[in-house]
Amino acid sequence: MDADAYRPGAGDLVDGCYELSDSLGKGGMAQVWRAREVSDGREIAVKFLRHDSEALHCLDPQEREAELTVRNARFQREARLLGTLDHPGIPELYGSGSHQGMPYIAMRLVNGVSLRTFLDEHSPLPLATAVAVAAQMAHALACAHTLPVVHRDLKPANVMIDDEGRVVLIDFGIAKPLRSDATRYTAHGSTLGTRGYLAPEQILELDPTTRTDVYCFGCIFYELLTGRPPFPLGADSGLTDKHLNEVPLPPSVHAAGIPEAIDDLVLQMLAKKPDQRPYVDEVLAVLGPFAPRSGDPETRPRTHPDPTAPLRRPEELTTCPRAVPVPPPAVSAPVEGEWLEYRTIDRLCARAESEIASGEPGEAAVRLRELTARVRKEWGDRRPVVRRVWQGAADGLRLAGDFGSAARLYQVVDEALIHGDGPAERAERAVTRLRLAECRLTFGELEAAVAAVDTAGRTAAGLPSELANRVEAVRVAVDVQLTARLTDR
Repeated sequence: MDADAYRPGAGDLVDGCYELSDSLGKGGMAQVWRAREVSDGREIAVKFLRHDSEALHCLDPQEREAELTVRNARFQREARLLGTLDHPGIPELYGSGSHQGMPYIAMRLVNGVSLRTFLDEHSPLPLATAVAVAAQMAHALACAHTLPVVHRDLKPANVMIDDEGRVVLIDFGIAKPLRSDATRYTAHGSTLGTRGYLAPEQILELDPTTRTDVYCFGCIFYELLTGRPPFPLGADSGLTDKHLNEVPLPPSVHAAGIPEAIDDLVLQMLAKKPDQRPYVDEVLAVLGPFAPRSGDPETRPRTHPDPTAPLRRPEELTTCPRAVPVPPPAVSAPVEGEWLEYRTIDRLCARAESEIASGEPGEAAVRLRELTARVRKEWGDRRPVVRRVWQGAADGLRLAGDFGSAARLYQVVDEALIHGDGPAERAERAVTRLRLAECRLTFGELEAAVAAVDTAGRTAAGLPSELANRVEAVRVAVDVQLTARLTDR
């Protein structure tokens, strides 16, 4: 690039705050240096946007300027995202700015090895080690998806295992917030991601959702379990077609001792259609019984680093905070051994509904969440109060910003708790499906929202006016959000 462009060097003092020591490597768009923070002496990583990459040399001046503008914007967005994401599996942001015209990001230094290096040295992995890596990845992804943010470039080279065994997702350079006001920095015809780890919708240049990450994660998990990706990379020109059309063999074909539940999970993660893949917290739920637990012995053969160590020492783990904090309940839930009392639950539902109507779910709404499993267990699926508890819990979670949890509750209401086909049931079903679509819209699933809005409109047309008005009020609200997102595409 420009002859006078800044090139980082050992001993440079960046912005008067960070003294560079040695280069940790560089890619096509960025380079990373180890540095010392002058104020307290701690070691950190400083990532610089490259203005001298080989790809830029191939462009004419006008194209080069346009590409640099896009890269600068992505780099600034990466800094903003790191400042928002708060999880031990995602590097913390310490600062960002520009030094001698070169944008930089200062962040936590991850001392360890890349998952690519780890796999090259230790494959095949014991099942416990493979699941430990996958579970930690899933925890970090769940944090990002709660916002919601899609990483879009998950691959073994973008996963680190630190010296203590913690798994850390790195390089959010092309990550994308799934908000209606998020700016697009991708031109059609420029597929983002890495060959061999692209979801079908990325290959087809469709909008990503959180389940785009789940597909890429599935490719990595497959390799963790078997020592090979679902479709070998090589120079095979048919790789793209395989990701678009071919169903991979179950992992157990390539490695012994893989439980059927893990086999099924991986194949679901690699489904061609995004809506057929699980959400990342559903992945976590399947992994749970197979993950190492506190007090378990070291896995053999031993590896360094040891990804099972943080799970065997759970006191060293922290949890991802909610995107929007929910106040804790002031009153404890009913004692597990006691029968639930109808009048108590009815009053609790009324209080929660009042909170939800005000737009500020509080203690009662939180209490309903604690009772969802119990009311179904004790009273079954057909009593209206059970549906009322689940509906109130889902509404509270939605208003609190926990759209993934709310979506799962709405889905149960739709599939198991609404009975009959009278006008009231049709209205209830339409509203529930609209709310489910509203939650999934947050994760970029636009087509499902379009279908729900269209179906709700037809349903409302055949209902008595009072019920029709209720459906229409929700339909219009969801349609406004949908229109904003479609306009932004």
